[in-house]
Amino acid sequence: MKTLLVSEIFFSFNGEGLEIGKPTVFVRLSGCNLNCSWCDTKYANYNAKEMNTEEIMREIKKQSKFNKSVLITGGEPLNQDIHKLVNELSKERYHIGIETNGSIYDDILLKIDFISADIKSPSSNNETKDILTFNKIVNAILKKQGQMKAVISDKKDYEFVKRFVEENSFNVPLIIQPCWGELSYKELCELYISNPINHDNVRLMLQIHKIGDIK
Repeated sequence: MKTLLVSEIFFSFNGEGLEIGKPTVFVRLSGCNLNCSWCDTKYANYNAKEMNTEEIMREIKKQSKFNKSVLITGGEPLNQDIHKLVNELSKERYHIGIETNGSIYDDILLKIDFISADIKSPSSNNETKDILTFNKIVNAILKKQGQMKAVISDKKDYEFVKRFVEENSFNVPLIIQPCWGELSYKELCELYISNPINHDNVRLMLQIHKIGDIK
């Protein structure tokens, strides 16, 4: 029976982006094809348990008897074959979200309700360069719902994201947030005010799970 490498499954609140504050069951898959300098879930690369879809679904139901929102995250969830899991969640009428680093496209995204794709800035040491793949993900977001999301550590990061979005005319919501411990929210706002991004759906947001010190 096919299994997935799972780092953890837990119930908490979505801490960032357009679904901020939403009670959610997190399914964190293990492994990533990138190694970002400021990644805050590196432990997911080393902490893994093999679980089949039935075991994952049982744990999701155990974590929250009333909540029907699930976020598949990582690591990089598209590193693994999540088709069966997504199909099972859909069959049981869960609202399915995914967080992806923006470097992999899979048609399974068209079965997911909310897609969050990262624009990797230079400070990550993995800046987004594969425009064709990212454009496919954006097209999936346009057909479903979702957002582009970028972490900003400094002015160089901000200018990279501004150029990336404007030059490619990606017309989906853009979330920009300061890198925790590197840039203040005030400094991020000042970067935007002094040099606004030509995009009509931008949100400058904080990560409330870090502010609130919750998982």
